[in-house]
Amino acid sequence: MVSVKRKSKLIIEIIGLLVLASGIFILIYHYSKIEKFDKESDIKIEEFLNKEISLKNEVSIENATIKEEKIDKQDYSYIAVLEIPSIDLKRGLVDPSSPYNNVNYNIQIIDNSTMPNVTNGNFVLASHNGASYISFFKNLNRMNINDKIYVYYQGYKYEYSLTEIYDTPKDGKVEIIRDYDKTTITLITCKKNSKDTQVVYIGYLTNTTTY
Repeated sequence: MVSVKRKSKLIIEIIGLLVLASGIFILIYHYSKIEKFDKESDIKIEEFLNKEISLKNEVSIENATIKEEKIDKQDYSYIAVLEIPSIDLKRGLVDPSSPYNNVNYNIQIIDNSTMPNVTNGNFVLASHNGASYISFFKNLNRMNINDKIYVYYQGYKYEYSLTEIYDTPKDGKVEIIRDYDKTTITLITCKKNSKDTQVVYIGYLTNTTTY
């Protein structure tokens, strides 16, 4: 007959194995979801770049109503692509009017920012910084001054050089300090290990080429 003490030990061991199995399952599911998300994003980027070339810069973007439950299927089109080679980031951007132009889904094009083709404008982007699969700006802290930032938009490749990095309070608004006589890109994300600070990355346009 099994003693009460041995029964308790056996139950604890079984619970421990179940917890371990659950943890492994969650981890595998999380990384498989990230891999799927990245593959779908890569396909969308290739479709966007190929479409831009074939249409010779004549791009028509049609907005459609999108149901939230379709987010895993990437049911939307990109209008531009952001690339930062130094941190191995390449991510498509959706139309500013799209419901998926939101940091909870993608890198967000901030309201009232201007697109890269506007002279002396400011293309402002924001994204999460963390461990989730939507934390696209999690490695911005690895960037160095003079690193290149590329934006592919309407058949042109806009090349920016990172010029300034500074902290700003996380209080619902961001003060952007830049040279208004230069075409600018601004990247905004939360500062690592801080709940009340954001980091702003300022880059200036150095070159424009077709692709």
